[in-house]
Amino acid sequence: GAAGETVDRTVKANARTAIGGYFSYWLDTCGRGEIPDVTVRQRPANGTLAVQMHETTLGSDTRCPGMRVRGPIVVYTPNRGFRGADEAVVDVPVTSNDARAPTIRTYTYRIRVE
Repeated sequence: GAAGETVDRTVKANARTAIGGYFSYWLDTCGRGEIPDVTVRQRPANGTLAVQMHETTLGSDTRCPGMRVRGPIVVYTPNRGFRGADEAVVDVPVTSNDARAPTIRTYTYRIRVE
């Protein structure tokens, strides 16, 4: 199956900014989930997009506070001097605990560079 979501982000001109992250863990057990293989479907017209691995600690506002999770983040860098609107699209496979194939979630990032 496929599902989609549009995400609005505002970033600073001439700066690299993480605009999305995909960390997988099981809410009921706080066990580590499979790290998704994020792919870029559409590159931005006015900058670059990179997918890189990142590790972070979940905060107290989560069901698993203090847990270390690892996963891909999406980093956007606008072209030097660019200000205005840009857009990028990534696909993220999401697995569940049953035997079905993963669902591909498509995230469209509408980026405002200020």
